[in-house]
Amino acid sequence: MPIERRRILFSDDEIVAAALAYCRTAGIAFPEADVEDMNIRLSPDCIVTLTFAVSSPDQPDELCIDCDTLLNALISYCRLHSIPLPKAPEKRIEPKNGVLSMVFHTDRLRGSIVSTAVA
Repeated sequence: MPIERRRILFSDDEIVAAALAYCRTAGIAFPEADVEDMNIRLSPDCIVTLTFAVSSPDQPDELCIDCDTLLNALISYCRLHSIPLPKAPEKRIEPKNGVLSMVFHTDRLRGSIVSTAVA
């Protein structure tokens, strides 16, 4: 059975841009300040924490994004930037060479094909 696996790698700047754009459209509140740090925790679940340079100690300075939200943010980012996405049923976030990637995995079932090759 053939298996298709594709991977799209994202820079830190792309992850931040995707997360903030998604939060804006989804109505998820975050500080109106520059992002000064991003921390990625992969185990046990993927969580991205953005730390903001806020001016007041009374303001929240972090935004935690779970794996499902991040996956939706990256899919939206790809669509917004015309990055083609496969229609694979399985999509997940994985680390690859120190960066986050979105992985698509599809098992392609083979049907009965009659060969027409000439010997």
